[in-house]
Amino acid sequence: MKRPIIRYIIALTALAPFYASAQTNTNFKVTDRFFGVHFDFHANPDTRGIGKTLKAEDVDYMLDNVKPDFIQVDTKGHPGISSYPTKVGVAAPDIVQDPLKLFREETAKKGVGLFSHFSGILDAQAVKDHPDWARINGNGKADKGATSIFGNYADDYFIPQINELSSKYHINGVWVDGECWALQPDYSDAALTAYKKYSGKAYIPHSRNDAGYADYVQFTRNAFHQYLTHYVDAVHKFNPKLIVTSNWSFSSFMPGRVDAPVDYLSGDFTSDAVPDIEFESRALAPQGKPWDLMCWGFMSDKNGKGFFWKTARQLEQKAALVLSQGGGYQVYTPQHRDASLPMETVPVLAEVSKFCHERKAYTFNTTPVPQVALLLSETGHYNESPGVFENGQGGNNNVKGSLAMLLNSKYSVQVLQEHSLKNNLNKYPLLVITEWRKLSPQFITEVEQYIRKGGKVLAIGDRQLFAKLLPENAPANKDNPAGLPVVKQTYGKGAIACINDNISLKYLNTKDDKLRSSVQQIVNELFPEPKVVVDTDAKIHITLNKKNNNQLLHLVNVNDHFDTRPDNSLDFKMPPITAPINITLITGKKPKKVLLQPDNKALPFTYAEGKIKFAVPGVDVYSIVQVVK
Repeated sequence: MKRPIIRYIIALTALAPFYASAQTNTNFKVTDRFFGVHFDFHANPDTRGIGKTLKAEDVDYMLDNVKPDFIQVDTKGHPGISSYPTKVGVAAPDIVQDPLKLFREETAKKGVGLFSHFSGILDAQAVKDHPDWARINGNGKADKGATSIFGNYADDYFIPQINELSSKYHINGVWVDGECWALQPDYSDAALTAYKKYSGKAYIPHSRNDAGYADYVQFTRNAFHQYLTHYVDAVHKFNPKLIVTSNWSFSSFMPGRVDAPVDYLSGDFTSDAVPDIEFESRALAPQGKPWDLMCWGFMSDKNGKGFFWKTARQLEQKAALVLSQGGGYQVYTPQHRDASLPMETVPVLAEVSKFCHERKAYTFNTTPVPQVALLLSETGHYNESPGVFENGQGGNNNVKGSLAMLLNSKYSVQVLQEHSLKNNLNKYPLLVITEWRKLSPQFITEVEQYIRKGGKVLAIGDRQLFAKLLPENAPANKDNPAGLPVVKQTYGKGAIACINDNISLKYLNTKDDKLRSSVQQIVNELFPEPKVVVDTDAKIHITLNKKNNNQLLHLVNVNDHFDTRPDNSLDFKMPPITAPINITLITGKKPKKVLLQPDNKALPFTYAEGKIKFAVPGVDVYSIVQVVK
């Protein structure tokens, strides 16, 4: 049954007095989002007794011990049922106590930011109550879980409910879930009308086998950008201080310049694989917005069954991979079905929070020192992506493989898109381009100019993209550990080398060290003097950043694996690296001191000809060398 729109207006008007008197934390800024805990439970129509065992003293205990900068709590999950007594949306049938009111009161007392976990496009209840709001599949049937971005859902329901959260509870922000990663092409009447206007065509492609389907997918992408801009502008107009993001927007799922007024970028990852987290962190970091990544705090067994909490050490390694790129970090800990907190997780969360906060001064909002640029191509991604916004397709996985080879060879690497490299290519001594099937002619021209002026490029895959620089008859050299065919060519003041083989995905899947060694050999020829050389066989990934005129060398232990316990649960193992690590770093002038953080331990060093040499006495999980100039 449809609910009259006037009901929403009356509801919001009635909330106005509460807006002024509610306990709040209005000084919280987007740049305060450093370490947080995410709680949700996706209430459904059968959820009962919400708030029954939720206690203020438990929330206080968690806040006092974990000391998060912010928390995110359940308000509306993908089923579309709200876990607080909403007058705009559909509330769960048995709310004993308003959990959101309690969370706001306790977080406000302690100056902790409060964010709403709020499902966006995915809202099964809204579709059930308003069939005309549903996305329509290519076969003409309504989607039972997803709304249409072309319909009235946003203006008549979604935006008013966020405004209700903002006015009644004075939340600091919203983490909107179920958006770009859930988006599919829509064939509702409104969508078809919009496409005809967009394309000037009467023909509508309905499947991947239809001519013009890629154009329809691109139309859907463009429409989502407009949809996101529309609702963020609307909630900002109602409350300019509300801090808003859409999960995985402008990430590896949705590459491109940030053109919507989101306040920060964020995403949640289920994977424990180091290459996945390294890639996602580096994809978000250059986008020009505050950002964080959320690690799920639990996992299943080796068969994908059961529920097991992750250890502090496991969560700390993932934190290190994120913090080393300058971002914030949060841990996802599901609430119980009555909105109460799993108190058994507090000791682990407290340990992880301490780990992160001890390193905040040396990680948060740092600036990378340009070394190796690895291309995440917006053009290439959307050319290869079969869906609207996906990250698990070939192009992205090739970048992960190339990134893993470079990081395992101890290079400091940024993952950059075309818009970040435009007018900045000359800052990078080396550009690496993986097996993209298509790049824009404009970008290829920029790369050619970069090489002509002295830049160095390693291309992996089909050399036809750079046919102008790599003649068809250019001989291939196979003098490398893996016997890979490598074509090299000077051009102007620079040079390009092309591995004429698709090796990145092969390395990601096999970890064949001959492939990595071959890439390292070629990179060393193109880029013989990186700013930092780490002399160790230990499994360490490095990142070179700067902040406040200090150089910051991040060292992360990636020597991890899982053992299987008798009950099939997985036991995370990561032995500390105990052998000394010898490091050479170009500093220019002699620094005042070299410190190992977060212990503030002075490291002896020698200085000659613009370089310092020193040794780090091993790495447990994550250490940072601070070079004070």
